[in-house]
Amino acid sequence: MVSTAEFKEFATQFNDLIKNYNFHVAPVKMAGNPGRNDKSVREFRLQLIDKHRDTSDKLKDNLVKIVKDHIPDAKNIVFNKLSPNSSKYSSVSFRLKDQGFDLVIARGANKGEIFEVSVTKNLASVFKTQRGSPDYMKLIDQLNESHVGFKNVEIKTAKQRTGNTRKTSVPVEKLGEVIGDIILTDTTGKNWFVSLKDVNGATFSSFPGGATLFDSKGNIQPKSDAGKFLDAFGVDLTDVQKGFDERNRHKVIRPPIKGNKRTAPSQIKSYFEHAWGMNYFYVRKQSSGWEVFWLDRKKLNELSTVKVTKITYPGLNTKSITIFCESPIKKYKIEIRNAKGGEYPNEIKFKVLK
Repeated sequence: MVSTAEFKEFATQFNDLIKNYNFHVAPVKMAGNPGRNDKSVREFRLQLIDKHRDTSDKLKDNLVKIVKDHIPDAKNIVFNKLSPNSSKYSSVSFRLKDQGFDLVIARGANKGEIFEVSVTKNLASVFKTQRGSPDYMKLIDQLNESHVGFKNVEIKTAKQRTGNTRKTSVPVEKLGEVIGDIILTDTTGKNWFVSLKDVNGATFSSFPGGATLFDSKGNIQPKSDAGKFLDAFGVDLTDVQKGFDERNRHKVIRPPIKGNKRTAPSQIKSYFEHAWGMNYFYVRKQSSGWEVFWLDRKKLNELSTVKVTKITYPGLNTKSITIFCESPIKKYKIEIRNAKGGEYPNEIKFKVLK
């Protein structure tokens, strides 16, 4: 049994091998964690030291060689295009003294996070000096225009929000505190939350039950969280099952699946209310300027009064279910797909089209 102290020692020594690649083991998890799927494997997250300089491709090209050259007792060394412990990052796994290791090249900051750091620093500077680029001066003007109360306060600090991002069981009125990426604190101590999206930031929320739609044998689960979600939007679960059966050459006769076969507007509204939340600034960078609005109850009602316009089903050429819908002020796409490249869905994403 490898001790926590031994895992930390491994990470400390490994840092010396990867520091020239602008990487280190995540400082807050120097002892690693039990693997997400195989708890007997120790997972170590490798993160960028300078998060504004993405050298992950260089590390990917060399990590197997680093392990082979510098950990002579390592066996079964494998590069994983997608880590068994991550839905989006590559890794190198191996065994050392009967212990499995998985080194996940997690970077520590994606483009959106780097953008968030940059915007936070710029906002903090402008609020402090009342000077800055025209782009950020315009952003502050738009924040002021979006909320009359914000216009009359003095912002003391701007910082990135940290902590839990789970929306489950959080009242809609309090979701801004979870959704916000940036916290602006005024001189009275009041916090103002900003949800920040870059130009490519179409996704504004996810639904947590995506993986419940099918069991391990490819049978749809109508009473699952995902099944109930799709039923509310008028998705024909019989056609969903038929599409996956066709894709996987399953020649079985199944009884039709009972469902609404029509939309449930009040339930759809509830889903969108929890997807958007309220009491925060929505800020999205555009090719020129910013889209900015304050999400109060009136705005939330406009955004969440939604009708379904089109549904596409899985078949030989696609394994995704896509729901197109629109409100009086936004058009949406809801994607039900597998983020790991697998066959059956494991996530549900809400995206803005317009």
